Amino acid sequence: MDLVRAEKETILKLADQSHQQCISIFIPTHVRGKEVNERQDQLAFKNHSQTIRRALEQQSLRSNDIDELMQPLESLLDNSPFWRHQREGLAVFRNPDYFAVFQSPLPLENSCHLDSSFRVRPLLTFAEPFPIYYVLQVGKDGVVLYQADPFSISQVDTGEVMPLGLSDITQYYDFEEELQGRTTGRGGMATRYTSDDLDNKEKGHLLADYFRLIDEGVIKLMGTRNVPLLLASVAYYQPIYQQINSYPYLRKEGLTGNFDHVQPRDIHRMANELLIDDFRQNRQLRIDQYQQHSGTSLVSRDLRQLLTAAVMGRIDVLFLQSEADVWGHFDEATLATTLHDERQPDDQSLLDRVALLTLRQGGEVYMVDDMTIVDPRGSGSVAALFRF
Repeated sequence: MDLVRAEKETILKLADQSHQQCISIFIPTHVRGKEVNERQDQLAFKNHSQTIRRALEQQSLRSNDIDELMQPLESLLDNSPFWRHQREGLAVFRNPDYFAVFQSPLPLENSCHLDSSFRVRPLLTFAEPFPIYYVLQVGKDGVVLYQADPFSISQVDTGEVMPLGLSDITQYYDFEEELQGRTTGRGGMATRYTSDDLDNKEKGHLLADYFRLIDEGVIKLMGTRNVPLLLASVAYYQPIYQQINSYPYLRKEGLTGNFDHVQPRDIHRMANELLIDDFRQNRQLRIDQYQQHSGTSLVSRDLRQLLTAAVMGRIDVLFLQSEADVWGHFDEATLATTLHDERQPDDQSLLDRVALLTLRQGGEVYMVDDMTIVDPRGSGSVAALFRF
C-alpha cells in the first residue's frame, strides 16, 4: 500500500493509470469522537467495497480475480490502527497493478467508482499552487522547524545548525547569588549579574543570546528567500525574538503558547488560520486577471475551444465548477470533440480532461463552487485565461 500525498504529480500519475477495473473510493472520515469509536468510517468503506464487488461480479470476472483485486481493500477493514489515525477524508485507488491510499486534510465526497480510469476530480483542489511557509517552534528545551502548506506539515532536518536548547547558552553563564564579576562565554561574550536581576535584565540577555543562535540557524537553512516564517513560542519570547531576527519574512504576528507537547497537526491548524488571507491571494489575483481580460480573445468559456487550447499549452489558468460535469469524447490527435447531454457508455468527463491537460502543460487549475465568482456575467461550468 502506498500512502500518497495528493499533489499535482500524484494526481497526474493517477490519471495515467488505465485499466478496465479502476476502483476509486472516497469517504469523509473522522479524527476522533463517537464516529471513530462506533467505527462509522469503516462501515462506510465496507459498504462501498461491497458495492464495487457486486459491480465486478456483473463484469463476468473470475471469482479468484475479483478476490485478488478486492483483497487490499477488504484487508483495510481489519486494520484497526489505520482507522484510528485518520484525517478529514480518505481516498483509495485500486486496479490490478496499483494500490494507493490518500488521507485528506479536507472532507471528501462519499462515493465509489468502477471505470477504466481513476476518478481524480475530488483531488484537483490539491493541485492548486498554494504557497509554502515555515513554522519555527522555540522552547527552552529546543527548536523545531516545520515546512508546511495548507494541506501538510513536515519537520525539517536541521542537523547541527540549531541549538539544542537554552543549555547551549547557560553553560557560558556562571549564576551565583551575589555579584561575582564576569563570565566569558562563546565568542568572548561577557555576562555580569546578580540574583535580583536574574529574572529580568540578564534573563533577557540569556534569551537574546539563545535567539541569536537560532536566527543564525534560520539564515543558514533558509537564506533570505521570500517564504513566510511564523514563530511559535510563549508570549514573552516573541518581542525579544522579533528584535533579534534578521530573516526578512518573519511575520509580526506569531503563534503564542507553550508548544512543547502540541502535536504538529495542531500547530498546522493554528498556522493555517493565521495565514488564511495569504492562501487566498493567488486565487484572487488570478480571478482579477481573468476579469480584466473579460471580453477579449484571452478568455473563454467554450469547452470545445478550451480542450483544443489545453492541448496546445495555451491555458494559463483554468477555473472549474466543483460539482459540474460534462460527458463525451475528446481526441487529442484530431482535436475532435463530442458532447453528450447525459453520460453514455465509455464517455469520459471532459471537465476532468481539460483540467488534466492544463496541469500537464504547466497551467493552473482552481476549483470553485460558483462560477459567477469568476465571471459575474457568464454561465457554464468552466472558464480559462489564455497565455496567448
